[in-house]
Amino acid sequence: MIAPPRKALRPILPSTISAPTLPHKSIRPQPLSRRTTLKRSIDETSVMNAPSSPSKRSRVTFDSDVEIVSADDDEDLDPLVVKEQVRRAIERHRFRENEAYERVKNYFSTPPDKSNAPSTKILKFHLQALLANVTSLDKDCGSLVNAVLYSEWIGRDEQYYALFVRFLNNLAAAQRGYQSKIMAVLVDLLGPQKTRRIEGAAPVRQPKIHRRVLQAIQHVADNVPSSPAALADRMASRLEFDFQKAEERMTYVRNFMEMIAYVPELTSEILNLVLKELIKLDVAVQVDLDEEEDDAEDELLSHMSSSQTLVPGSSQDMLKGGLDDQSDDASTTDESDMEDDEVVDAATERRRKLKEDIKQVDMIMDILFQYYAKLTASTNLQIRDNAIEQIIAQFHTQILPTYRARHPQFLVFHFAQADPIIVDRFVTSCVAVLVDKKQPHLLRHSAAAYFSGFVGRGAHVSPQVVQDCLDLLCDHLNILRKSYEPGCHGPDLKRYGDFYAAFQAILYIFCFRWRDIASSSSDDESDFEADEDEVETFHFPHSLHESLRAAIYSPLNPLRVCTPVIVEQFAKLTLALQMFYIYPKLDENRHVRVNTHWRNMSDLTISNPERDLSWLGDNGMLEGYFPYDPYHLPISKHWIEGDYVEWKGIPGEVVEDTDSEDDDGMDIGGMDEDEAEDEEDEEFFEGSDDE
Repeated sequence: MIAPPRKALRPILPSTISAPTLPHKSIRPQPLSRRTTLKRSIDETSVMNAPSSPSKRSRVTFDSDVEIVSADDDEDLDPLVVKEQVRRAIERHRFRENEAYERVKNYFSTPPDKSNAPSTKILKFHLQALLANVTSLDKDCGSLVNAVLYSEWIGRDEQYYALFVRFLNNLAAAQRGYQSKIMAVLVDLLGPQKTRRIEGAAPVRQPKIHRRVLQAIQHVADNVPSSPAALADRMASRLEFDFQKAEERMTYVRNFMEMIAYVPELTSEILNLVLKELIKLDVAVQVDLDEEEDDAEDELLSHMSSSQTLVPGSSQDMLKGGLDDQSDDASTTDESDMEDDEVVDAATERRRKLKEDIKQVDMIMDILFQYYAKLTASTNLQIRDNAIEQIIAQFHTQILPTYRARHPQFLVFHFAQADPIIVDRFVTSCVAVLVDKKQPHLLRHSAAAYFSGFVGRGAHVSPQVVQDCLDLLCDHLNILRKSYEPGCHGPDLKRYGDFYAAFQAILYIFCFRWRDIASSSSDDESDFEADEDEVETFHFPHSLHESLRAAIYSPLNPLRVCTPVIVEQFAKLTLALQMFYIYPKLDENRHVRVNTHWRNMSDLTISNPERDLSWLGDNGMLEGYFPYDPYHLPISKHWIEGDYVEWKGIPGEVVEDTDSEDDDGMDIGGMDEDEAEDEEDEEFFEGSDDE
C-alpha cells in the first residue's frame, strides 16, 4: 500500500522541495532512510541521481570488503591486488576484523603436502605483500608472523628461498622483538633434517638445508647488528637440551663450528659453547665410569678401538668434512634402532648411554683439534697468536675450575707444546694462579696439578724448561714452608693445602723427568743414555735436594698427606738413584694422625660440592688428580702422538714380560703387601699410550 503513492509522488518531488513553506522534516521520508541496508557507502549514493532496480544495482556497485582469491586462479593473481589485500587484512585485524587476516595466515600454516595447500606462487605473492608491509607487523600480528616463520620455506625453489631470507632480514631490522624468534627458527634447522620434497621443486636434502640456513644467518647478522646476540643466546639454550640421540647433538655441534666462518664475530662465543658441552659430557662420563666395574673403561675403549659400531658412518663422514650429499635423512645405526625397540634393564641402558657419551667426547675432541690445527698452521702470525690465546683463555675460564675433566685439557696440552714461546706462555699462566693467594686455594691446587702434568708429561717441553720450573717450585715451596712451620703442629690439609700441592707437583715432575733434571759425569750424551743403570753417574741440583729434604722432615710432613701412589714411586726412585732413603719416614707416618678442622663433610659443600671434595682423599690425604693421564680415545688420540712422555720405569728394576701390550714394560714391581690396595691407583704411572 505504500509503494504506489511513492511512485506517484516522485514526479512532483523537485517542485515540492522548492516550495518555501514546506517543513524541513518533509524532505526526509522514511523510505529513503532504509537505503542504508543496501551495501552502499555514502559516496556511492551521492554519485547516483536516482536509485536503480536491484538487478541493475548489482552491476555498478560491489562490497569493498569482499576478497576473491582462489588457489585455482593463481595464474591470474595480480601482485598489486594481493599487496593491497594483505595491507587491508593487517589494518582490519587491529579492529578485530580477522576474516581476511586468518585467510592470509592459513596460506602459510597449511602444510605443503595437504590437498588444499597453496602453490609456491601464491605464497610468493603474499610473502612479497608482507615484505612491503613489514613495518606493520608489530606484536599484534604475532600469530601471522609465527605462521610465516614456521612455514615450509627451506625446501622451496631458489627464488622463494631468497625472498624469504629478505623477509627475515627486514623483519629483524624493523621489528626487533622478533629477533629471538627468527634465530630460534634458524638454529633449530641446524639439527638433523629430513629431505624436503615439494611439488614443482627439486628435493632439498640435509646438507643443502644446513647450507641455506647458515647463509640466511649470515645475511641477517651482516645487516642487523643486534641479531648476533640473539643468535648466541639461542645456540646456548639449544645445547642445554637433553638430546635423545648422539647424532642430534653432533649435528648441532658440527654446524655451530661451521657457523664461525659465516658469523666470525661469534667465534669466541661458539668455541666456548662447544667446549662447555664437551666438558659436560666428559665429566658425566667420568661419573658414570666410577659407577661401573673397575675394568669398564678399558673394555669400552677397547671396543671402540677394535670396531666402529659406536661410531656411525654418518659421524665418520661428518668428521671428514661433512655429511654425504646423497643421504636423504639423518641416519642412525641399525644397532641403535634395535636398542630403541628393546626393553632393556637399567644396567644395560646405562652402559649403552655411556658408550654414546664416550663416542661424542671423542668426536667433539677431534673436531676441535681439526679447527685449531688449521689456525695454528696459518702463515698469518696474528691468526696463530689469537688461536693460542683462545685456547689458553678457555683453559683458565672453563677447564681449570672443573673437577674431573679428563680429555678437554689435551687441547692446550697439544697446542701449547707447538713452540717454546707458547710453552713459556702457558707455564707462566699456571704459575700466576699457583702463587696468587687471592685465588681460591682449590683453584691453586688444580693449577699445581695441571702445571706439573704439563711439564712432567709434555714431550716437547725442553729439559731447560723442566729445570727452570722445578727451581721455581722449590723456591715457592721454601717460602710456604718457612711461613707455615712456626705455627705447625702436624700435617693439616686444610691449613697447608697449597704447600702439599706444590710438594706433590715437584714429586710428579721428578718421577717423569728425572733424566732431564740429572746431570751426568760423562760429557757424552750417548754414554749418559747407555749408563742409565749406573746410578752413581747421576747428579741432581743441590737446591732441589735441600728443598725436598727440608720439606720431608719438616713438621708439615708432606709425605703423610700427598697421594700415596706418588709417594711410593718417589721413594723407590730416590732409593734407586741413591738420592734419599725415606722408607723409615713412611713407616713412621703410619702412626701419624692427620689434623682436620671440618666438623663433617657437609662443611665442604659451600660452593661446589664435587670441586671441594676433590682434594680431600681418605684420612685427610691429598687426593691424586692427574689431568694428563694417558689418552685413549680412538678417533682423536692420533693428535697427541709424540706429545707424551711415557712412564719408563725405575733404573735397575726388572720388568716382567706379559702378553698384554698395555702392560708391556710398565709393571711396577717391588710393592709391599701393605700397599697392595694401592696397586690400582698406581696405574697412572703405567698407563702409557696404547699403540
